[in-house]
Amino acid sequence: MSPWMRKMLESKAAERKHLRELPFSEKLKLLEKLRDRSLAIARSPLRTKRQRGA
Repeated sequence: MSPWMRKMLESKAAERKHLRELPFSEKLKLLEKLRDRSLAIARSPLRTKRQRGA
């Protein structure tokens, strides 16, 4: 395994551990932020379907 890949996997494992150790209330705050971002992305004009021939 390359050093870059090893570092990436270690970083992901550390972040998962950090998230696992957060209090439930902090996890809810993160979830709300993710939901808000998802809704903003869904409303973005860049996500609307283009009409054919336009």
